[in-house]
Amino acid sequence: MFKGIQKLTLIDYPEHIATTLFTGGCNFNCFWCHNRSLVEKDKLSLLPNIPEEDIQSFLLSRKGKIEGVCITGGEPTIWGERLAKFMKWCKDNGFLVKLDTNGYNPDVLLFYLSKGLLDYIAMDIKNTFDKYPETVGVKNLDISRIKKSIEIIKNSGIAHQFRTTVVTNLVEKDKLEEIIGEKIVFQEYIPVEKAS
Repeated sequence: MFKGIQKLTLIDYPEHIATTLFTGGCNFNCFWCHNRSLVEKDKLSLLPNIPEEDIQSFLLSRKGKIEGVCITGGEPTIWGERLAKFMKWCKDNGFLVKLDTNGYNPDVLLFYLSKGLLDYIAMDIKNTFDKYPETVGVKNLDISRIKKSIEIIKNSGIAHQFRTTVVTNLVEKDKLEEIIGEKIVFQEYIPVEKAS
């Protein structure tokens, strides 16, 4: 499940000192993804799995210094119940949990929230709804799932953020906040490597 770890981050979890964990796999194929090695199967297979026990030992050794765990990817929600068990362990051991998601698994998101496993959610809004399929590389995309996640997050009562990577000539920045009905954090696209 976990393919990478950043042991210390001061920026991934707003206002908290955290560890960032990277899950492998994704249900989207965004050409500008900065974590391509976690998405493309041929690259993903080259990355070793990091045992959850090793991560837990590390976190316990930093208890009192690390406040939270940021779980990103790839797309963490594809790990469903297995990720829920890990997040519960984090919560049981006094760590805050932040989830980064693309929002395509609203039922999983709702499940995590119903179990009290999340303290913060950051959802990537990829583009205006009409341009989502081409933007995320999924032809038969069910946009209602994205809309449902947006509403779940807005009504969750927990800290959250909607954010968009601005890709020139693709993302219509001015229309996004109107669609979401909340402020969006914009981050500029910086090319790293192209999708295959």
